Amino acid sequence: MEWIVKIEGKENKAKQIRIVFEPIIEKINFFGEYKFNGQPHIFSHVIHDDIEITLEKIQEIMFTVVNDMNKRVEQHENLDKGFSVLKWVAFEEDDN
Repeated sequence: MEWIVKIEGKENKAKQIRIVFEPIIEKINFFGEYKFNGQPHIFSHVIHDDIEITLEKIQEIMFTVVNDMNKRVEQHENLDKGFSVLKWVAFEEDDN
């Protein structure tokens, strides 16, 4: 079973939390996803290994997922800016 939780806000339109419940192995996975190039990519992940879960625990996990995702999205955007400047790289061969 799977649910998508959209994160509201102008800066968050490409962010979401995908929650996957695996009843056979009694796990709940929380994936922080950020969409770029039209596809969602996982930027954070928390596993809860007990099917007994409270609303408070869900809030705590989602807070962790969003915070981790925000940090990694910022790092991704910084890398993307840096790599977009690079057009080509040349390596000189050593004569030895």
